[in-house]
Amino acid sequence: MNYILFNPKANNNSGVESVEIAKEKLNKRFKELEVISLIDLDVASFFKTISKEDNIVLLGGDGTLNNFANKIQDVKIPCNLYLFSAGTGNDFLKDIENEVDSDGLALINDYVKHLPYVIINEKKYYFVNGVGFGIDGQVCEVADEKKRKGAKKISYAGICIKLALFKYKFPNGKIIVDGVELNHKKVWLASAMNGRFYGGGLMIAPSQDRNDDKLTMACIHGSTRLHGLMVFVSVFKGEHVKHKKMVDMIKAHRIEVTFDRPTALQVDGETFLGVTHYVAVKE
Repeated sequence: MNYILFNPKANNNSGVESVEIAKEKLNKRFKELEVISLIDLDVASFFKTISKEDNIVLLGGDGTLNNFANKIQDVKIPCNLYLFSAGTGNDFLKDIENEVDSDGLALINDYVKHLPYVIINEKKYYFVNGVGFGIDGQVCEVADEKKRKGAKKISYAGICIKLALFKYKFPNGKIIVDGVELNHKKVWLASAMNGRFYGGGLMIAPSQDRNDDKLTMACIHGSTRLHGLMVFVSVFKGEHVKHKKMVDMIKAHRIEVTFDRPTALQVDGETFLGVTHYVAVKE
């Protein structure tokens, strides 16, 4: 049997429309596709009914993938598990774009198990792409508020520019990477990355390989607002790494970040408010 798993509430409640697009694209490859909503789905019980001859297509973007991955860490997956793009963010597929086939499918069995995790407020969350702490988290905070007010089109770049020039309040940060302590003033962001991209195409960690056994700690710090904004904008092409006086890029198994003021944090696009500390680990 072949299955599509989807979240009806994803992509501003347009999940059902995404299913129809996927079915039209995939009906030649998979003659029968049973559509199942992820809402209230008991994932562990579902996979007990699956055999190795089955195929499962997860439909969604980074948010759906993250939520699903957190549910299956202790679940055996006996069949091929694919991801088909939908939603507003697809940094994971951008990172593995060479592995996406002509039908738009990526086989993800090896990418959704044994993931790194982050501890926030004493709770553990697995993540696929990365953890963003600082202005990147606050961008998500502002975008979430706009969505709650009914905004359909949101410019993340526009939000970022306004925050960088006027409203972002710079914390000071203590960062410990595999036991080595760094202290920075005026921290723009301090991210722990499993992949290269986050935030809808920002190449924050150009040299990161998600198959590696380490994360990349990416920190931008110091400088004036205007100069810092220019460096931050260069993240789209991964060129911020040239600014070595204000950019740290360090590989590590364990990354611990503490800010001296509460700041928004995002994990694969999910926002956590008022955070002062996180620990990210890849074992």
